[in-house]
Amino acid sequence: MRILFLALLMLVCAAASAEMTCEQLGAMAQETVRQRDQGASLSRLLAETERGEMKDRLSPKELALVREVIQLSFNGSMSPAEVVAACMQSGMLVPAR
Repeated sequence: MRILFLALLMLVCAAASAEMTCEQLGAMAQETVRQRDQGASLSRLLAETERGEMKDRLSPKELALVREVIQLSFNGSMSPAEVVAACMQSGMLVPAR
């Protein structure tokens, strides 16, 4: 379970040399939901973002965005499809209130 999440994070890191895509964020949201449904805790998933290559390859802004995607998708505030749609529409993840 943890290995799949780490693999996805590494994939995002590898592609992050340019800029993260909305599809990558959606994939991360989807994997977060899958991990949550298998019993992973939010704190553990967020801790994974602070380890190794991810922290080295992502800018602080990108790392904050990844963490936001994990939090929003973990607590059900946004589905993976909503993450992608919000990203494509405005580049912002937090829906207007």
